[in-house]
Amino acid sequence: MPIAIVGAGVMGSEIAWTSAAAGRDVLLIDAAPEALAAAREHVDAITARRRAKGRLETGEAASIRGRITTAGDTAAVSGCDIIVEAVTERIDVKRAVFAALGRHADEGALLASNTSGLSISELGTAAGRPGRTVGLHFFNPASVMPLVEVIRGRETTDDAQAEAMALARALGKTPVGVRECPGFLVNRILTRAMAAAYRVTETSGSSPASADAAIVAAGPAPMGPFALGNLVGLDTLSFLLRDLEAAYGERFAQGSALPELVAAGSLGQKTGAGFALADQAPRDRGASAAAEAFYAAAQDEAKLCRDEQVAAADDIDLAMRLGAGWERGPLEGRAS
Repeated sequence: MPIAIVGAGVMGSEIAWTSAAAGRDVLLIDAAPEALAAAREHVDAITARRRAKGRLETGEAASIRGRITTAGDTAAVSGCDIIVEAVTERIDVKRAVFAALGRHADEGALLASNTSGLSISELGTAAGRPGRTVGLHFFNPASVMPLVEVIRGRETTDDAQAEAMALARALGKTPVGVRECPGFLVNRILTRAMAAAYRVTETSGSSPASADAAIVAAGPAPMGPFALGNLVGLDTLSFLLRDLEAAYGERFAQGSALPELVAAGSLGQKTGAGFALADQAPRDRGASAAAEAFYAAAQDEAKLCRDEQVAAADDIDLAMRLGAGWERGPLEGRAS
């Protein structure tokens, strides 16, 4: 049976390519014909890059494209055993998709959402199938990144989670089991650390460039939080931190600099302006304090995730290595 992917944006296209490259037939669904056309171009671009690097033979490239078919309506999911939703990160839009999947999907189908932090339980309820609904949080770009967080909702069955873990492995990914909570695992730990660094840098008068340099030098993060914020999109990050502060409290407070940049339309790389990182200011005490705050916050949030049984300690470290690119996890080598 084919795997259905609902939503032909960047993530949907990436998951479609990953699935087809693993030998699965794929049905890519989107109501917008232009989105399906763009998805085809994106799939071809991934394939072309792989071929240019010698990682794909010509025949393999043709096979990948041939395994992907398209449709314009969620009714087409009938006959698919696994359905992955990858539409925009808005709970109202995702609820509507899952309600449609509840009407059209075969009774035993596994329903999965690629959400990075929205409630799996709520989506399962919208579909009327909470036991067969899981989160499959692929990291961007899914064709490259090895980690998949497999999110268990309140009523997700053992069998459904096991099927999702097996699917991730079959697609060549490393799955980490995560109990549902706001922000899930990697994003929860990483954004807590970023917020701490933003606040300390702001109050100390240090510069974003100096703080980033100190954080990278202290390791294990490969990129500082200001450069990462510019890359992710400051509006996206600000909204995420706002939601996590509402869920967890002041430890996720973002300070004033980030909202001010968003209000001014300076959203990072996508607008060409964001946190200023061009200066070569030497690392100062404020930058060192930001580095300490960044790693202390990451370790503390990782401990909370462990103690709340969001994920096992070893899986937390594995997820931070594979999902955030850290050289070692925040709990590695720590007894408490």
